[in-house]
Amino acid sequence: MPDPLRKIEDLACALQELRLHVGADDLRVGDRKVNSQLYICLANSCLRNRAALLYGGMGANKTTLVNLLGSAFTGLSFDDVENLMVTGHPEQTEEKIVGFIDPRQWSCPPDLPSGRPGSSSSSSSTTPSSPAPLRILWTPWARSRWKVINEINRFPSGKQNLFLELLQKRKIGYAGETLSLGDTCYFATMNPDFSSTYPLDEALLDRISIAVPAVQPDFLAGLALAEREREVSELAEALPRLTAEEFEGLPGLIAAVHLDGQVELSIISLLRDFTLCERAPDFDKTQLSGGSKPSRGLCAGCHYFNNPEVCCWQIDEGLSDRVRQDLRSYTRALALLLGLEGEGMIEVLRAIAPYVIWHRTSPNRTVLDRPPYYGARRLQFVRDLVEKSINRTLNERGEMNMIFARAVDGDISPEEAMAELSCYDDPIAALDYVKALERIV
Repeated sequence: MPDPLRKIEDLACALQELRLHVGADDLRVGDRKVNSQLYICLANSCLRNRAALLYGGMGANKTTLVNLLGSAFTGLSFDDVENLMVTGHPEQTEEKIVGFIDPRQWSCPPDLPSGRPGSSSSSSSTTPSSPAPLRILWTPWARSRWKVINEINRFPSGKQNLFLELLQKRKIGYAGETLSLGDTCYFATMNPDFSSTYPLDEALLDRISIAVPAVQPDFLAGLALAEREREVSELAEALPRLTAEEFEGLPGLIAAVHLDGQVELSIISLLRDFTLCERAPDFDKTQLSGGSKPSRGLCAGCHYFNNPEVCCWQIDEGLSDRVRQDLRSYTRALALLLGLEGEGMIEVLRAIAPYVIWHRTSPNRTVLDRPPYYGARRLQFVRDLVEKSINRTLNERGEMNMIFARAVDGDISPEEAMAELSCYDDPIAALDYVKALERIV
C-alpha cells in the first residue's frame, strides 16, 4: 500500500543530505525543532487550493526549493517544473501567463448557409447561426495543478488582480472562455522592496494562506553549500518521488486528522482576540477603514487599551474567517507530517498560527517600535500575541468557557450565565459571550 508520508520524510532528509536545502531548525513544535521554510512548504504541498508565500532576500533558496518540491510531488523533472512557473515583470502580458486565442480557427473557410443546392439566397430565409466559441490555447502554467508565481511583487497591481481572481474563483477567464483549475497547489515568492517592485494588494494578501520568511545561508550553511559540486537539476534526480495516486491521496489523509475541542476553541478565540473592538461596527474590527484604526487613536478611551494581555488594540486589522479555515488546515497538515496528532495538536497550533496571521495584519507601531521588537521583528510580535491568546484560552478562560457552554446546553439560564460572565474582565466575555446570550433571552 502506498505510504506517501514515509516518502515525504525521506524527501526532507534527502534535500538536506544533497545540500539542496540548508537552514536552521527555527520552528519549535512541542519538543521537536524543524526548519520552518521546508516544513511549511511541505505542508502546503499536501493541501489543495491554499497559497504559500516565501518572503526573503535574493539567494534564499525560495524558488529552487518550491521547484524541487514540485518535481518530487508531481513526478516531473526539475527542468519541466521550472519551465511551468511564471515570473513577475512589469511588462508581463496576460497572454504569456494564461493563454491566447488560437489563430488557426480562422484559417478554415466559413460554413456555407444552409439551403437547397442551387437555390438563390434572395429566395430563401436563413436564420444566422450562433457564433462558435473561441478556442483558447491555455499555457502549461494555466493547466498545471502545481502553480508557482515567482517574484509576485514585481507584478503591478493590475496584474496582481489576475492572481486574486484565480485564488478566489479557482478559475481562469480569458476572451470570454473559462478554464476550471481543479484542486491545485499554489506557491508564490516575494523579494524585499526594490526599485522594480510593487506593494502587494491587501485583498491578495488575505487570500495568501501562509507566509514564511526565507533567510539567506548563514556561516555553517555556506560551508555546507560549498560541498555541493553537482548542479541542482542533476541532484534533483536522486530525490524520492510521489506517484500520482499518492499525490492525489494527500488531502484525504489531512482531512482525516481530528482536531479536538481544545484546539477548535483556541482557534476561534484567537480570531476573536485579534478582531474584537468595542468601538468597531458590531464589534467587528474587519470593518474598520481609513483613520478608524487602533493605531490612529480609536482605542485610546477603551477599557482594554494598553493592557498587554489583550490583543485587539495592538493590531489594526481584524482576521477574516479564511484565517480560521487556514489555521485548521495547516494545523492538521503539520501534525500529520510530524506525527503529533492527539495531545500534541495544540503545540502544532502554537507553532503554525503566527505564519498564518503575520502577513495579514498591521501591528500598532507604538508597540512594535518598542523593545524587544525595535520596529523589525514583526513575526515575533505576532507570535507573542498568539502565545498570550492560547495560554489565556487554556487557563484563565476555563471557567468562563464552562459557564457559556452550560448556558448554551440549557443547564443554567442565560440570565444567570450573563451575571456570572459580567464579572470577568475579558473582551470575549463582554463582547462575545454576553452578546450571544442576549440574543437567546
